[in-house]
Amino acid sequence: MADKTDKRAFIALMVLAVITGIVTFYAFGAVTPKSGVVDSIYRQELPPEATASEDAAAGAAGAAVDESAYANKVEIKILKGSSTQGNPSYDPNPGSASSDALVTWVNDDTVPHTATSGAGPSDPESGKLFDTGIIMAGDKASVPAEKIGAGEHDYHCTVHPFMQGKITIT
Repeated sequence: MADKTDKRAFIALMVLAVITGIVTFYAFGAVTPKSGVVDSIYRQELPPEATASEDAAAGAAGAAVDESAYANKVEIKILKGSSTQGNPSYDPNPGSASSDALVTWVNDDTVPHTATSGAGPSDPESGKLFDTGIIMAGDKASVPAEKIGAGEHDYHCTVHPFMQGKITIT
């Protein structure tokens, strides 16, 4: 008789284990983060005035810039190791260019970077003058100085906000 009771107890435990496994699988699947855009109560749509201007989009890395059209070219290097906080970020810093120049940021580091106008991500003017977009290691991105505009301009890396630079367009 003890044999039948042990067998029934074992089968009951196995059934409970299977049910627990199935419930756990689906419960964790329901709460696991998903890739892509997901509806959320925390997601906010940006108002049109918070999006980048057409001028900034024209200076993006994806926009074609005819380098041969510029006799005056200024190169700013994104230094190797600049993704480590405390290391120098850009060279020269501050940079300078005339309004007829083509300003090119060259990524000499091993990780992606950007050159985005503004003092940092919290700056309400961030990205409005120019944004190179992501510059992969070994790549470069150019923005005509006339698109940046005359004056002294702060810029930063959106991937590493502690990377700060300054450029003066005359």
